[in-house]
Amino acid sequence: MRRQIEAKWGARVFDHAGMTEMGAYGFECLEASGGFHINEAEFIAEVLAPDSDRACSENEIGELVLTNLGRWGSPAIRYRTGDQVRLVRGRCACGRWFARAEGGILGRIDDMLLVRGNNVYPSAIESVLREFAEIVEFRMSMVKIAGMDELQLEIEPTAGATSNDLCGRVTEAIRNRFHFRPVVQLVGPGSLPRFEMKARRVIKQVRS
Repeated sequence: MRRQIEAKWGARVFDHAGMTEMGAYGFECLEASGGFHINEAEFIAEVLAPDSDRACSENEIGELVLTNLGRWGSPAIRYRTGDQVRLVRGRCACGRWFARAEGGILGRIDDMLLVRGNNVYPSAIESVLREFAEIVEFRMSMVKIAGMDELQLEIEPTAGATSNDLCGRVTEAIRNRFHFRPVVQLVGPGSLPRFEMKARRVIKQVRS
């Protein structure tokens, strides 16, 4: 979407991170691509392990926790944002010392799926699927079969796509990235519902 906007408008698109509870707390770096700085003049940023209050080490992925310093009417202390980030510190290429969320928001903690013992985020699966130009839409299903969690993917190809091995290539790409093999099914063009904004593409089912 970002590339399409930039191409059609002849403009550069920047990430500007914020939320109602915190206000605007981050801005994309002009020099270091793929991430944004936390405005540490106004916010204290921490990263905690999702399942505990343990502080993550540098470069470890965890939940972004923020304390705002300038919102007198609505202060928030150690607010757990639910956003998954990897913070890097030190002097940036742009000259700033503010912590940078490398790669931006990587996912949502509350969206985490457990597949064959692997912690997986839908946004991470989506990033793999978006590497395939033939895929126009997709849907994920978490299916519990005899006590085991399986990830099933329905992928909708673009009109006129002729690739017969698309399912196999998607399966292999996900296996190489996450070390489990999903069940991938090709569906007809136009058969999947269209999702907008933050709508979920994940369905959970239980089968005996």
